[in-house]
Amino acid sequence: MKNKIVLVFLLTIVALNAQSVITLSAGTTIEIGTGADLCAGSIEGSGQLLGSGTFCGNPTGVESKDDIKLPTEFALGQNYPNPFNPSTIISFQLPVSSNATLKVYDVLGNEVATLLNEYREAGKYEVVFDASFAGGGLSSGIYIYKLQAANNIFTKKMTIIK
Repeated sequence: MKNKIVLVFLLTIVALNAQSVITLSAGTTIEIGTGADLCAGSIEGSGQLLGSGTFCGNPTGVESKDDIKLPTEFALGQNYPNPFNPSTIISFQLPVSSNATLKVYDVLGNEVATLLNEYREAGKYEVVFDASFAGGGLSSGIYIYKLQAANNIFTKKMTIIK
């Protein structure tokens, strides 16, 4: 897998703002002049921005994404805390990039919330489920959450106590 880092430089030239975009392959180095400001964002091949946006300043280094250990199997973790009121965290991992859906159902099989329905890169994720917003607020009881990704389906139970 070829990693790319996209850097956007913002330079002030005679009161005009100029913007340049440079695409670098993994292992490429660049020199930034003393006092130069750098604004950059890391964007995956799918166009998904990683992190919370851009960083600005004088960077001291960049780490390769190759050092990050990707999961080797699909998994859906038990929510925590459980039981909960009103919110809980659901973790899952994807060993390959795929479309992923994470939905919550009542014990009768009625869908009460869709927490995730999008393409995700391989990796580990956490989703916060706030039951006070789902369907106008869910009542106490047992609910099922289901992860579907790349022809895999996983389910777990969780309990809301009010």
